[in-house]
Amino acid sequence: MRSLRLTLAASALLWLGLTGPAALAAPAEPDPPGGGASTMVIGGEDATEPYPFMASLQTTANEHFCGGSLLDAEWVVTAWHCVADKQPADVRLRIGSHHHADGGSLRDAQRIVPHPEGNWNHFDIALVKLDQPVPEAPIALDTRQATGTPTRLLGWGCTAPGPNTGCETPDVLKQLDSAIREPSTCRHVTGGAIQPASEVCTGNPETEAGPCFGDSGGPLLRRTAGGWRLIGAFSRVESLPQDPDKPQPQFPDCHTGLGIYTDVTVHAEWIDSVISPA
Repeated sequence: MRSLRLTLAASALLWLGLTGPAALAAPAEPDPPGGGASTMVIGGEDATEPYPFMASLQTTANEHFCGGSLLDAEWVVTAWHCVADKQPADVRLRIGSHHHADGGSLRDAQRIVPHPEGNWNHFDIALVKLDQPVPEAPIALDTRQATGTPTRLLGWGCTAPGPNTGCETPDVLKQLDSAIREPSTCRHVTGGAIQPASEVCTGNPETEAGPCFGDSGGPLLRRTAGGWRLIGAFSRVESLPQDPDKPQPQFPDCHTGLGIYTDVTVHAEWIDSVISPA
């Protein structure tokens, strides 16, 4: 996952997709997760099922730099840091393909709406309007979920730990099963501590498998009897020094397996105000 998610800020941590947001009916009871967390995105396996809502945000040269999730036929939600410094003419989006380089629907961005209070480490969420609707099925927003809830991460980000400058973008979308962790688990971040009221900690610290650079803006999902529901959009990595006796690295890598996601569900009102204004 290389054209990787964010621009690296010197003083901030690297930041690393419903028929409509207004339709926030309580989701059905989840199906059994079907196994434990994958031990192999760092680590994840190739996508094993369709994710028609998955979006790849790309440069005009079709280079992937962030992920996103289709909320309706014309709108994608992603991370603030992915698009806050961009104009619509700078961004293209491929929707619904396992491959960021081909398939699905390719669209230009018509409008970018960063959260008005967004920054690198809080309210890291933005909306992108497509220049034309797409036929792919969008994803419904979930409700807030408790610690321990099984989740799935998707992305084209780094597949091995290391600085963002050295990792490659895989051709095929990766998936990784995990769970929501206690907020305090994601405590070592150079860009800012986790905000438990509006962010989610996830990943697999026991196997060091989790989100990484290039996964930014991509979805955190929960499986329900009615299909996937969207919980979050990837914001930033949880990072520890390789040696606990050494200072925090200036440019953290993804070796802890933990990541912080913006809890998209708490922004449902704002999303609805942008997508379906009165």
